[in-house]
Amino acid sequence: MNGFYDPCDSLSGISQIVRRLVPKLWPMSAKYYTHFIAQSEDAIEYSEYRGVVELLDQSATVRGNRDIARMLARSFDLEENDIQVLQWHQLH
Repeated sequence: MNGFYDPCDSLSGISQIVRRLVPKLWPMSAKYYTHFIAQSEDAIEYSEYRGVVELLDQSATVRGNRDIARMLARSFDLEENDIQVLQWHQLH
């Protein structure tokens, strides 16, 4: 030991404790009013949906019809091209 007090020695231990106490942030969901038509390639008829859809773990901002169609297709286990978005609005 060199006899000098290093404040970083004590701060290091404290910062490790504080880091563990910080709550973990979970991804938020986003709710959208959507009006869209879904059709898979095997289906003969169109299915029209109108209502509120909650998309979980949304990491990107929706900027247009293709973005919302991509997320809806993922949620309904369809291809993006199977979704035709007629109207959508994010609910606050």
